[in-house]
Amino acid sequence: MLQIVLGPVKALGQRNPSDLFAPYLTNEAPKIVKELGEEIENGVKLRKVIFQSYTYQEAGVMKNAEIFAAIARPEKEGNYPGLLVLHGGSGHAEIEKAKKWATQGYVTVVLDEPGVAHPDKTPMSHGPWEKYKYGENRFVVRPELSSSTLFSAVLASIQGLYLLYSQPDVAKDRIGVTGISWGGYLATFVSGLANSKIRASFSVFGSGYYDHGSTFLKNLDAMTARDRGKWLKNLDAGRVAKHIKTPFFIAAAANDNWFYPPAVAQTLQSMKGEANHLYAPNNSHKIEVPGGTKGKSGMEPGWLSMERLYFEYYLKGKGKRLPKIHKMETERMNSGSYKVRFQVTGPKPVEGATVCFGPVGVDWPKREWETIWATDLKNGWFEAEIPAQKVKGGLSCFASVSDSRPVTVSSTIITVR
Repeated sequence: MLQIVLGPVKALGQRNPSDLFAPYLTNEAPKIVKELGEEIENGVKLRKVIFQSYTYQEAGVMKNAEIFAAIARPEKEGNYPGLLVLHGGSGHAEIEKAKKWATQGYVTVVLDEPGVAHPDKTPMSHGPWEKYKYGENRFVVRPELSSSTLFSAVLASIQGLYLLYSQPDVAKDRIGVTGISWGGYLATFVSGLANSKIRASFSVFGSGYYDHGSTFLKNLDAMTARDRGKWLKNLDAGRVAKHIKTPFFIAAAANDNWFYPPAVAQTLQSMKGEANHLYAPNNSHKIEVPGGTKGKSGMEPGWLSMERLYFEYYLKGKGKRLPKIHKMETERMNSGSYKVRFQVTGPKPVEGATVCFGPVGVDWPKREWETIWATDLKNGWFEAEIPAQKVKGGLSCFASVSDSRPVTVSSTIITVR
């Protein structure tokens, strides 16, 4: 039996006895147990380390869970915004991304995320998760909640944030978090647990509320009702989203095989801060809209080209905020068609405005979205008309707008019948 104990970290009073991570919210950087060297290349200084995450007991023997991490920073001394970059499923510490962000003027921390990383790709990170194949033992709460490998992933990510915050050249009030897929789940979790340390967050695909719609429903359904409830309360990122009061963006694929729009929507609705998003139609784990993955320059540091613009605004005070779709209204016409109107605010003129619609009653990954252009009414409102024959049986629809930077944002998804 594996038992997690509070090793070198200082336990704080729990906000709630059931709060799994409260004892680890120390605001202290993890202990560096090994320095792996420092190198300078192309104006970027890269330091590699191994930090101690927690102490655990296995078969009567005390062991240390250790995590590989890297810190990339501009070679030139200064005070820089910080960025925590969280890799996706089957990945490992994104060192090349860290270097690219550093060339853009950020101190960046990347790390192996146990339970999310592929064990074969993380030879310098060690802990109880190593005995499982990739993807195993995530959806468990027995013999204790910390038995789930996702406990180790969330904890390591929080400690990565504390490591970033402790860097002497990081501006403490200008720290961001970004992650993709499972890394987006972790970005949501970290932003909820340690929101006071974070200025803005950007998630690509990942969200919380797996029970509202995701490929992981099958894992949850395989659990007993009691275990499922316990997992959702403690290990679903959506349940801490209510603590997020700072700007948060989710770039979602409307046909994603892993994170479905209802889960994304509920995650965003739970946040107390400035939440924004986009939906890419007929895309799964890619974002083929302006500012997305299609045509993205290899020089861009993020998974999407609009990530750089997003963090420049929130962490550097450069550029302009993203547009926002505030209202979306539908009206059934005498012809049986539906008129869709939506209101947009933004600092730059809208270059493209569309309405996407698809049939209800079809699994989200299999929906076929049709797109029509919307007309600019010149008063901040746009409208489009969905033909009557397309509405039979009901449909879901959402609006999207893009500007010249390029960036894209979307409305919520609504259903009309």
